[in-house]
Amino acid sequence: MVDYPDLNDESIAAWETNAEFWDAVQGDEGNYWQRTLVFPTTLELLEPLPATLLEIACGNGNFARQAAALGVAVTATDGSQRLIEIARERSQARNLDWMRLDATDRSELATLAGARGAPFDAAVCNMAIMDIAEITPLFDMLPLALAEAAPFVFSVLHPAFNLGPDVRLFVERHETPDGRLVTESGVRITGYLDTGVQHGIASVGQPAQQPYFHRSLAELFTTAFDRGWVLDGIREPSFRDRRDPDSENRLTWDDLPSIPPILVARLRHRG
Repeated sequence: MVDYPDLNDESIAAWETNAEFWDAVQGDEGNYWQRTLVFPTTLELLEPLPATLLEIACGNGNFARQAAALGVAVTATDGSQRLIEIARERSQARNLDWMRLDATDRSELATLAGARGAPFDAAVCNMAIMDIAEITPLFDMLPLALAEAAPFVFSVLHPAFNLGPDVRLFVERHETPDGRLVTESGVRITGYLDTGVQHGIASVGQPAQQPYFHRSLAELFTTAFDRGWVLDGIREPSFRDRRDPDSENRLTWDDLPSIPPILVARLRHRG
């Protein structure tokens, strides 16, 4: 199952509740994952940088501000009105437009074709597809707002390795036949094909849990392919040679340099 329309209101309400907390955690430049994995990889797949950019689910606007600072004219949208207000408070740059948009609503998505900057040279959706209850409307309607062959770059928790709240990381030590002690780390995967809804948190301490929508790789990309999109770029970044200074002694994805916690993809519509 790909779409969960009955949970759309709950998902947006959770982000309204968490907006102030989320903004405090993210700050101007984003969290460790965003700064280290998401934003650099997204910018790489956008090269050459577009003149105009549409962002879906912009949160507090940290990526939009970064793109605007590079000279891109950005229209940034989010389903949470409070997050849009916060993003606007953080930046009044002339090449930044903010608008509240429900990315599951076809009529609202249709208005993007008339937004300032449309048709856009590119679109992005950073680490939010798994938070959106219905993704079919987005893949259906987004081409109307984009220039011909414009890229759509999105990132998600890696569907094969990072299944949201139920992910289990591990470290184990074993002795080899020649007497050496070897330490191995990994992720224990169960229920990859048991797609559906889980509830969890994006950051420790947030006021309300949010629904996560786990979709397999086949479900995710087939939804796009069936609507005329083609995949022409993909990255699986990991935390190689990096360490989150806030991780202390906890087991984190920093301990799994050979396993990517996120997937970043670039699509183009055939028209």
